[in-house]
Amino acid sequence: MHRRCPSVVALDAWYDRKATGPTVVNTPAELDAVLDTVVDWNAPITVQLLIHGDPGHAILDVGLDARTGRGVLCYAGSDAPDACISKGSDTAEQPPLYFTGSDTEFPVNSEIPLGEARRAAHEYMSTGGRRPTGVEWQPSWN
Repeated sequence: MHRRCPSVVALDAWYDRKATGPTVVNTPAELDAVLDTVVDWNAPITVQLLIHGDPGHAILDVGLDARTGRGVLCYAGSDAPDACISKGSDTAEQPPLYFTGSDTEFPVNSEIPLGEARRAAHEYMSTGGRRPTGVEWQPSWN
């Protein structure tokens, strides 16, 4: 019998404009499948992750762009009610655009390596929707 870690929560993943609702993600492998799908689209796309059954708890937007090997994060929850955005070590010449229902411009210093963005999504899932700690954060859209 397979036992899930008690802190892992199911997530609603919104990423497919053609879907009539979210993809419910119950395991880390299912989360990887969603992230892999978006990466395979080879465009700057955002996956919006919410706690299944408690969408007001916290939200993590995970932007992934396979073309550049970079991503962005935007988190809002009780410890960041005004939202916060990932802070990368590089500064882009132009604000990066990710599709989040519409094109969303992120700060020029918000992109992080793709692997870090993926790890943050897994940490969000494994901690019950807490803000990922393995990322440097900045206030949203200064």
